[in-house]
Amino acid sequence: MGLITPLLAWALLGLAVGAAAEPAGRHVVYLSQNNYPSLLYINSAHGTASMDHRADTSDIIQLILHPSNPEAKQTRRAAVVLTGEAQGTLTLTQSNPPVGPTVIEGVISNLSPGLHGFHIHQLGDLTGGCVSAGGHYNPYMRPHGSPEDRERHVGDLGNILADATGRAEVNITDPLVTLVGPRTVLGRAVVVHAGEDDLGDGGNDESLKTGNAGGRVACGVIGHA
Repeated sequence: MGLITPLLAWALLGLAVGAAAEPAGRHVVYLSQNNYPSLLYINSAHGTASMDHRADTSDIIQLILHPSNPEAKQTRRAAVVLTGEAQGTLTLTQSNPPVGPTVIEGVISNLSPGLHGFHIHQLGDLTGGCVSAGGHYNPYMRPHGSPEDRERHVGDLGNILADATGRAEVNITDPLVTLVGPRTVLGRAVVVHAGEDDLGDGGNDESLKTGNAGGRVACGVIGHA
């Protein structure tokens, strides 16, 4: 897997669609999302060609090649146990891998009331506590932003809201988080921050890196479930 230039991507797309009309019948699906990356998914199983393209396609194209395998489309699940000043358990479910969105849900307790930055970080290394999880998971080297932004880290999941008792219910559906393939989040860490994530709108360099969300109050490694 790798990133390819838009020109090459469109050339490949044209070749793939043309090949799909051949009697051999490759199944070619071009998937475009509101944020990056646009995805060109080619399955060698027999089928018809279809494309879903929008005017707001990004300049990043990801090419994923998979052999014909019925198990590849099975629902994938993962779990996270968060420890630290706050505690909780989260589940991650991807119903349509490798390109379908992932649902992250669960409950986190013992937070201070209010908004808390909520991210997937690069490393699943908690030997030094939450700090050793590294920075936000950012395989495409983009600036920090909101989950709704086209320019964002893959690990940018915005904020969660804790009520007056310090309890936060998490229910997030994200199109970039995946449990399969070269950009899987399995083995990485979920981190909850002490403060609110400014979503890249803070007007300084740190905002475009971390969202000025402050210290790390809970973390856990994402593992198979």
